[in-house]
Formats: sequence, C-alpha cells, structure tokens
Amino acid sequence: MNLKLRLVLLSIGVLLTLGLSQRVAQAVGCPDISAGGTVYGNYDCRLITECGGYCYFNCSCSDLFPGSSCDDVLHEAGFEDVDPGDPCIN
Repeated sequence: MNLKLRLVLLSIGVLLTLGLSQRVAQAVGCPDISAGGTVYGNYDCRLITECGGYCYFNCSCSDLFPGSSCDDVLHEAGFEDVDPGDPCIN
C-alpha cells in the first residue's frame, strides 16, 4: 500500500476509536470528582447530580493566575454556567 492510503486508513481508525470511546464515556455517567488545571489556575469539582444527560458540579478553584477568576478557570476547562433557576439543581 502506498503512504497516502495508509494515512487515510489510520485517520479513519483514529476517528472511529475516538467516537466510540466518547460514546462509552457518556454511557458510563458522570464522574464523582473532576479536578485539574488550566492556564488560569486549578479546579476541584464534586458531582451534585445528573439530570437530562448533563452532569452538575459544585466547584472550587485554587492557585489562580493574577487577575483571573474561578469562572475563567472553569470556562477554560470546558464547564458551563448554570441558570440558578435550573430545575435540575433546585
């Protein structure tokens, strides 16, 4: 086989693997703890509830970069703000 065909087949394999692993991860459910760091600081999030296919966490931040907020850290990590009136957390 030539190099281009091998690269195409490898790319398809990688995409299928990533797609399937994402589906498996979604089927497993929400992690009890999600912790890590971004360029703005570190975060530690604890699961509150699962509702409507979403995971709801209570998060705290530490080691914030000067001028950054916990919202900056969480947005960079991929978390979204929740409307306080969301029925899943009331």
